[in-house]
Amino acid sequence: MKHHRSSVFEGQRGVIAAIFIASFFVNILALTAPLYMLQLFSRVMNSGSTSTLAVLTIGAVVALLFFFFFDTIRQKLATRLGTRLEDSLGPIVMNVLVQSASAEDRRGAQPVRDLQVLRRFVAGPVFTALLDAPWSLVFVAIMFLFHPALGWVAIAGISVLFVLGVLSEISARKPNADAERTGRAAHALAEEMVRNADVVRSMGKTPALIDRWQARSVVSMLSSNKVVDRVATFSALARFARLVLQIAILAVGVTLVLRGELNPGVMIAASILLGRAAAPVEQAIAGWSALLSAASARQRLNAILAGIETGKVRIELPEPEGRLSVENATVVVPAQQNPLIFDVTFDLRPGDTMGLIGPSGSGKTTLARSLVGLQPLARGHIRIDDASLEDWPIDQIGAHVGFLPQRVELFDGTIAENIASMDENADAADVVRAAKLAQVHNLILSLPGGYNAQVGMRGELLSAGQRQRIGLARAFFGEKRLIVLDEPNANLDPEGEEALARAVAAASAEGCVVIVVTHRMAILQRMSHAGLMVNGRLTKFGAARDILASATEPMAPHETFENPKVTTLHRPRPSSGKSNEKGDDAQPRSGAST
Repeated sequence: MKHHRSSVFEGQRGVIAAIFIASFFVNILALTAPLYMLQLFSRVMNSGSTSTLAVLTIGAVVALLFFFFFDTIRQKLATRLGTRLEDSLGPIVMNVLVQSASAEDRRGAQPVRDLQVLRRFVAGPVFTALLDAPWSLVFVAIMFLFHPALGWVAIAGISVLFVLGVLSEISARKPNADAERTGRAAHALAEEMVRNADVVRSMGKTPALIDRWQARSVVSMLSSNKVVDRVATFSALARFARLVLQIAILAVGVTLVLRGELNPGVMIAASILLGRAAAPVEQAIAGWSALLSAASARQRLNAILAGIETGKVRIELPEPEGRLSVENATVVVPAQQNPLIFDVTFDLRPGDTMGLIGPSGSGKTTLARSLVGLQPLARGHIRIDDASLEDWPIDQIGAHVGFLPQRVELFDGTIAENIASMDENADAADVVRAAKLAQVHNLILSLPGGYNAQVGMRGELLSAGQRQRIGLARAFFGEKRLIVLDEPNANLDPEGEEALARAVAAASAEGCVVIVVTHRMAILQRMSHAGLMVNGRLTKFGAARDILASATEPMAPHETFENPKVTTLHRPRPSSGKSNEKGDDAQPRSGAST
């Protein structure tokens, strides 16, 4: 996917230009009322001609009809601009969120909410008030033409309103930022509580977590109230200043009329113009909190767009055969002093299967995420068919890589839709084939509704084991060459684990490389290769039977490999009889001495 936008409003010049043109006519036609008053006093009242009055009135009504037309067009264009912004930026923002490589990079759904905030602002009255604000200077200039004294009164009044607007922005800036930050924290905690409602309720911790959420929510509300209070104060001051300004302009106008320096019609026209000039500034102050929120949203979205790489174009490569080569793979994250994985090296051929074992926190999951491109490497390479993973077009290689994470999340839809990853163009035959390959076809048919059964939000209508097996079928969907399963048997009973072993064997028979992160021995005994991770290092790699034989004490089939006693292996032997390019006696490569 290529993106060439560096700012939120890029690519919207046509709509923005049309909005400015409509604003020009709106503000020009806003002069209808003051001009009508001038003509009434200078022509009609002096001549007493009712026909002149009729012509002027008809002309004013026609002008106001055009005013209505252009004002409506402008508002519709502003609404369309907001819609186009969300429609064009939505896929880009969602792509950035989905492609975020690590949990530390994820921003939640905040960028999506930022798009909605920006759309509502553009379609709202504050945006049009900002469009009208520059015309205040034009109306003040016209008042100078009426009489310099009227112009100076208008200048003084508009300046006061402008100062109030600046003070409102300064006073509300920090509380608004605090309100947004604390509001996001409270919203994130609420989502976590709902997601883990069963645990919270069963352990009787609902009141404690509600208190925690309420504490965050209160801080957010206090900051929001501070913004609202300050903006309300300055809005009231702005209304007070505008009313005083209206009185001042009328007082000066009457004085000039009494001196014979001004026509009464000019005085009334000046009062109307002043109201028109002050209105945008007053509306902007009243909607300052919306303006601040939109400005923050625009800034965050621009930061996302600026961080998108646009220059790197990946050429499509031949369809992968599935050779996997890991070379000195090292992962470092800012929050950790030591690498999560360090100098991991091994090779697997099409049809090989590998069990990855080791204590908790040894780097197994990090390695699994790196193998499918979810965790970037600080050093080293992961190659598929000799091409580094980052050199493959993501859409091309993604179609050949299957992944089952530790925590299986399903989408709200049917079982068939979830197996196909919600692809509406997926072939039903391919869905059934993936289910059969994953040994879950009979399980699906036993459920009410079969493949058309709804799974609910995050798969809540299924058991943990059923979700895991549906996730397994999803990992097998399509023409997979590499399948990485992170503890796929964590929620499975012995029957489900046996089905998993058959699924791995079936995928291997089709030439897939299958890597299974596990703590259980039963599935490991069915693998051709095994690797032992300790403290982020691949300390052992070789034939699975040799890894198992290296344990000092025999283990039961369902015993875990949580704290193995590490011994040095002798030269490993391939467990399969298949030959490879290096000959039948070639040994698997390892990053550790064996």
